Amino acid sequence: MSRFLVWIALLIGCNSTQPKTTTDALQLAEVILGKGLEQFSNQSQTHTLFIQRTLAYPNQPIQFIVIEKHTGKIVFQKSFRPGYVKWRDDRTIEYDDQPGIVKQNEINTLKTWTIPTATPSH
Repeated sequence: MSRFLVWIALLIGCNSTQPKTTTDALQLAEVILGKGLEQFSNQSQTHTLFIQRTLAYPNQPIQFIVIEKHTGKIVFQKSFRPGYVKWRDDRTIEYDDQPGIVKQNEINTLKTWTIPTATPSH
């Protein structure tokens, strides 16, 4: 159902002659994550990280998404247990995903995701 809402949001906000703006990205993020988001652009201003604010329950998962600014596409979406999420560098997101139940051998909760490099079209 949420992919359907994303498709509707993109369809409504889509204008084929103009690229997506930051406002459109914020509107899309609010459709997915709700209002009151924190947002952070990467160094080159090509992608925006949108994060739900910490929720009332301390162990409730928080969601975040990364939107490519010029296309308005969601390129990464994840939820994590309250730790943190931030830009590590211009292309990499780092997040601390604290497990609900810690396993005996699970000590590293830091995870990363890197923006895929664009493949040239022929």
